[in-house]
Amino acid sequence: MGSMPKSPFTALACAAALLAASTAAGEPAVIGMARAFLGPDSTLDGIQTIHFVGMLDRVDPNQPKDATVHATLDLVFSKPLRQRLVIRTDKTTVTTVLDGYDAWDFMESNTDPTRAQIKWLSATDIKVLRANTWESLYFYRGLQDGGVVEDKGTTTIDSVACERVDFNHGSGGVYERFFDRDTGRLVMTVRGPESIRESGEIRVDGLHFPKAIVSVTKTASGKELVSTVTFTRVTLNEPLDAGAFAAPDMTRLRKAPAATPPPTH
Repeated sequence: MGSMPKSPFTALACAAALLAASTAAGEPAVIGMARAFLGPDSTLDGIQTIHFVGMLDRVDPNQPKDATVHATLDLVFSKPLRQRLVIRTDKTTVTTVLDGYDAWDFMESNTDPTRAQIKWLSATDIKVLRANTWESLYFYRGLQDGGVVEDKGTTTIDSVACERVDFNHGSGGVYERFFDRDTGRLVMTVRGPESIRESGEIRVDGLHFPKAIVSVTKTASGKELVSTVTFTRVTLNEPLDAGAFAAPDMTRLRKAPAATPPPTH
């Protein structure tokens, strides 16, 4: 059976919502709806830090099944453009940090503190991290670094009538966002070969955050790399340690004694 037609009052209400939602000059009207779906403007704009804690499961079709990644995830975003992501598996911990225009990966063994290395990221990688951090902190409004927001019109995703809006960060990449035209809900995000969908809900201070995020990336062989992040906690505006985004002291790490192995019986 076909779906029942909307009443003229519903259609008028949706049109009015679209018009009222355009609160920033020149931005697509659906952005106002998308922000309203997340929560009040005043609360969104007042966010200075977001701290996500959860689990990461990654299935790589090019690796054997026992190579599937199971890890804990700790992710902090801080205005204006700072990010710290810590992914910990049984054997290793990888910390990726963005501090404005500096960024690095820090890899360490969980059993031997002397086995650690730092990799300073390239300008291209930094631009990608800056774009990702902006997308996570500013809730679709106020694109930085000369970026452009473009309304690409209507399309259908997962049987939902959507408005596609591209957030073009230049060399930082393009985030194609597909918003439900009736509610402003984010239905899907596309970033290059990666498609991202959100599900579930965690409510914090009256704001909507996803419970889970599933990312599917097409590999060169045509297979799909699937990463699932499930959040257990989201905290807003918590105080951060002064050294939260500081580079590690590699000299101290090299001098650290090796971890004592557990006793055998």
